[in-house]
Amino acid sequence: MPWYKDFEKELAQVFMESQRIVATFPPPLNHKGLSYLNKFDIHQEDSSKNYICYLLPFWLKEITHLKDADCVKLSVGNVFAMLYFFIQDDIMDNKTTLDRDQIPLANLLHMQFLEIYRSYFPSDSLFWAYFHQYIIEWTDSVSNEHQQDYFRTNIIMTARKASPLKLSSTGALVLSGQSELISTLTNFIDHVLITLQMADDWIDWMDDWEEGNYNGLLSMINEESHRDEPLTLDLIKNAIFVRGVMKRYTDIASANHTYIQTLELNLPYLISFHKTLIDHLIKDANQIEEDKLLQEKGGLYYWLSKNMI
Repeated sequence: MPWYKDFEKELAQVFMESQRIVATFPPPLNHKGLSYLNKFDIHQEDSSKNYICYLLPFWLKEITHLKDADCVKLSVGNVFAMLYFFIQDDIMDNKTTLDRDQIPLANLLHMQFLEIYRSYFPSDSLFWAYFHQYIIEWTDSVSNEHQQDYFRTNIIMTARKASPLKLSSTGALVLSGQSELISTLTNFIDHVLITLQMADDWIDWMDDWEEGNYNGLLSMINEESHRDEPLTLDLIKNAIFVRGVMKRYTDIASANHTYIQTLELNLPYLISFHKTLIDHLIKDANQIEEDKLLQEKGGLYYWLSKNMI
């Protein structure tokens, strides 16, 4: 994974600096903040690894040529923004188990993001117009995805739940005097985020079905089933393991990769990251098809293929 390995030293700096800042929060928010940060620290075992959030400023260096120190600061700011919006998600999804300290913690995290980015961008900077745009995109996506069924009706909106992470990429372009690339880069990143959301939806489809959360894969299955009733678990499994919906699902993600390669931006790390997402989806889709063929040949043949070395 060169898109990660090539930046291990820089990421260590990002999380050390993030920890240093959070440790200055008033108690008990410093302890709770560090605990929350650890859940996303790439160096912690079993943490949620939001690679694109941490690494985006570094992946853009081929076109921005920013100093490492600036990339680290932009990444730290993005980490604080990420934590802030994840807490918003927690609040929306877990009303009955809400820790009241999450709300003041979120405000401290948001304040730290603003302090870092205000040190780069004055109040009249073009950056803040995009800040406004990305918050509106996030709001629209999280508020309306169920009603609008964005995976079927406007798939680009499925990327907009992660719009705030584009703050670092837009900031990097403004800082490097290349604002004319913002539109193209935003389009590029949105298509990567569509695939990232699709990968998450594939991993989370069971939990999302049980909890009633919106999920692109389930939306696709629902559309192909031509039913008005809620999806049953049997119908979902039939679509995945018998009717080959994952092949068609993966084709959408593969088309995203073809599209971003037509955009004239020299971003090898971001393209490589996207290719990794595609490869995992294709691998899983192919495995499902192989298992289906083995089962069609007979139970004993399937058992032998899984248990013989």
